[in-house]
Amino acid sequence: MDTSSPADPSRLHDAEAVTFARPDVLVSPGDGTTSKLAELAATYYGFWNNGSTALFEATVSPSYTDRTLPAGRQQGPSGLAAAGADFFVAFPDGRVKVLQQILVGDRIVSHLRVMGTFTGTRKGTEGAGQAIDYLATDIMRVADGLIVENWHVEDHETLHRQMTI
Repeated sequence: MDTSSPADPSRLHDAEAVTFARPDVLVSPGDGTTSKLAELAATYYGFWNNGSTALFEATVSPSYTDRTLPAGRQQGPSGLAAAGADFFVAFPDGRVKVLQQILVGDRIVSHLRVMGTFTGTRKGTEGAGQAIDYLATDIMRVADGLIVENWHVEDHETLHRQMTI
């Protein structure tokens, strides 16, 4: 994706995507380490706001492991990138807003609001313009300045209910 000028007008430029992802509430000791974690997290969630390959590669380690890997998803960065691509196929205007975030040591814990419009396809289901708005939580471990592990949970019940309205 050309992040300087997104092809899809509903997609944010990288800087806008990162700014949108900054948390409403941030809990951290406020030292130099946590400011680096905060920037890493905003950049990572920026990827979920526009699908930018540059943002993805700046945040996800080549040794990334999904500790709550959904059935059918490939392990590692390629599986995560594919999940991002699938997200934007289903919800081209998809956004992730960090409601609150806790930064401690090598961990980033984020409570998220996922929003968008179901105008694409997801797992064989065609969207009809339904609004989606559901919650999710990530617990990520960072090493050498990149995300190496993630434990996540999404409110799939709410998502599926909204997709079938």
